Amino acid sequence: MSKLASIIGLILGLVVVLFNMVDFKSGQLLSAFFNLQALLVVLGGTFAAAFINYPLNQIACFFKGIGKVLVAEPESESKIIEQLMYLSHLAYTKGELALEKEIENQSDRFLTFALTEMMIYRDEEHLRLSLENHLNSMRMRHLNCQDVFNNMASYAPAFGMMGTVMGLIMMMTSQVGGGDAANVVGQSENMLNSLLTGMGLALVTTFYGVLFANFIFIPMAGKLKVLSDAEVVKDEIIIYGVMGLKQKLPPLMMKESLLSYVNHKTKQKLDLELH
Repeated sequence: MSKLASIIGLILGLVVVLFNMVDFKSGQLLSAFFNLQALLVVLGGTFAAAFINYPLNQIACFFKGIGKVLVAEPESESKIIEQLMYLSHLAYTKGELALEKEIENQSDRFLTFALTEMMIYRDEEHLRLSLENHLNSMRMRHLNCQDVFNNMASYAPAFGMMGTVMGLIMMMTSQVGGGDAANVVGQSENMLNSLLTGMGLALVTTFYGVLFANFIFIPMAGKLKVLSDAEVVKDEIIIYGVMGLKQKLPPLMMKESLLSYVNHKTKQKLDLELH
């Protein structure tokens, strides 16, 4: 449901913005809202600042982050608990070595990694340290990507204001020189055009800066945080479950421990399914 919510939000936002760009008398979109020069100032400046601030590999997470927001779904905690309970019963009846054959059948990458590490490490503390380090490394990557979006959200309005200042400078430097009446009329028309161009750039750049910051960058950073938090909880469940497998916990004790990670409704549903 996460990607569906993102798509609904994008569509709803576009409808609201476009609806307010319409001239209801003529029934057409107002062309004043579409200014390529203003768009280049805001987006070009925002990306330029991001490139200065971050290395290329971190900038790449901007595009990966957009794809993740629109495509990714958080892994179901219920499915992970069910899989861990299956592995617990398997280890309890056939021994720890029976789990080795199950490693390649796992769809979750962290669960695959955790089971592989469990087979490598004999010491429980070393195993726990390895899994927690892997989880912390993943969390830091996610925070770095969120940081890119949050900083771009601060850059966009700033470049919008810069575009506003540029537009005002264009208006203030427009002037009428001397000459005959015909030249004065022509220069007056040029001055008016320059004033309108400058005013358009001044207002539209501010509009673009606020729009991109509050409609794209900040919401994207927020959704990435939600997805990251869900993945962290899921991986913590896996760590607890794999440590339980390593400690040879009985399946009943494992089940009660894992169900403490979910809400009451999900716990009741899983309790019925696992019986």
